[in-house]
Amino acid sequence: MGYDPNRRCMKCGKRNGFLYYCEDCGGSFCNDCIVSEKTECTFCNDCAHISVGSKCEKCGKTNQLTAAKRYLRKCPGCSSIRIKDIPKKIAGLSSEYIEAINIIYSGLDIIRNFASSFSEVVNQAKFLRRERFGLYPNIENNLIRIQGQFYEITQRAMGLIDKVYKQILNDARLLRFNHRVTIDQLPKIDRVLKTIKYNTQGYSNLINDFLNEAKTELADVRELVSELRNYTTYFDEVSDKFEPEMLELKIAAIPNVKVTLPDNGRKRRGTIFLTNKHLYFLPNFKFIFRFHGKIRAIPISMIREVETKERKLFSSYLMINSPDRKSMKIHCSRTELDQLNFLFGVLFNENEGYIISDPYFIEELRTTLDFSVLREKVERRIKDLKQIPFTQIVQQQHQQNIWQRGPIVNVNVESNETKQLRIKLRAARDTLSQLEKAFEDRSITPEIYFSRLEKTREKIISLEEKLKDIMRINTGYQQHQQPNFSDFLRNVR
Repeated sequence: MGYDPNRRCMKCGKRNGFLYYCEDCGGSFCNDCIVSEKTECTFCNDCAHISVGSKCEKCGKTNQLTAAKRYLRKCPGCSSIRIKDIPKKIAGLSSEYIEAINIIYSGLDIIRNFASSFSEVVNQAKFLRRERFGLYPNIENNLIRIQGQFYEITQRAMGLIDKVYKQILNDARLLRFNHRVTIDQLPKIDRVLKTIKYNTQGYSNLINDFLNEAKTELADVRELVSELRNYTTYFDEVSDKFEPEMLELKIAAIPNVKVTLPDNGRKRRGTIFLTNKHLYFLPNFKFIFRFHGKIRAIPISMIREVETKERKLFSSYLMINSPDRKSMKIHCSRTELDQLNFLFGVLFNENEGYIISDPYFIEELRTTLDFSVLREKVERRIKDLKQIPFTQIVQQQHQQNIWQRGPIVNVNVESNETKQLRIKLRAARDTLSQLEKAFEDRSITPEIYFSRLEKTREKIISLEEKLKDIMRINTGYQQHQQPNFSDFLRNVR
């Protein structure tokens, strides 16, 4: 378990009872050959892990704080800082495997967080509609569309977890944590664990990719809901002064604007309230008498036109004209002028679809998104994967005589058919490597990846079987074969 007196350092070649192991290059080195350097490190705000560089080596995030310089052990071969004591490394292999499998949960967490955000937005939107806010009916339309997208995404995630499970199962069968692990086995185990972690992380990344479009739409809806919630605050503050009629839908509220009324040439500061029926103006408190001025109401149907007056020396204002040639001026910022122009354009053209006729339409929308079937399936797959390296029964394999009676042939001479098979097999394996790299770089979709993956694996299995048959015939002997690549692929199918 690491303390092998016959073990030699890979650099100096001297025997050493205790060696360090590099997780990147798989080398084992003695204490004299391990490099110790003072290195500036960073502290991760999310997982509290100390790393070298701006990216956290544990969680992969870049939310870092500069930490003090520390002396770190580095590999003399590859300069990696992932140096571990061999006994601790071997003792922690099972924990590394469990941690790699648990990454699948992060994909489920992405689904859960999205469903929670959706429920929050729906509850807020329902509250606004009960308060008779009538702007932006695309809130309901977008939420219904997101609800449909979520169902499709969970179905794709359920199909994807089965394919990922088969891939991890193929690799997990190579691990035996209920048996003694030697130093020579560590590089192979590390490669297997790295592959498993790649597959589990890939599942979470794909779930995140599936939800990208829905997340963008939900963020847009949240922004619209937030805007209406701000208007709610102003309407609630003056609910004791006036309340729109039962069939009157609230649209917007713009505070702290200056208004010149038709019957008074003075500017008054106050708040403008818009509904689909009226424009209300509520002046601010009088400084001395501490009371509100009179609420002015102008029916929307009485407004003939709205135009913006541009002035170079003074601020611009909005001119509201009525049929009796009386005008009302609204002085505010340029942003608020643009907003008022947009709102009046909506009010004058209700057929544009910004004002809904049924404020309770959203009540038909479900408050929660159900993903219980996906959750149960993911948890069941994770539970099965965690048990594989600890419950497998290793069968005793008896050494057999590899030679049987048969014709004596020159095994060094290969036929043209054998050479061609080897070339095709090498090309198929290269194709498999390129396919996995393209999937890792996200340059192909998951559907294309798994479709081509299955075909490539079948081709590799077929070529290996043909090559095995030819070698058996040409050499004239039978040899006890260890499980090869095609055996593992066959277990996945």
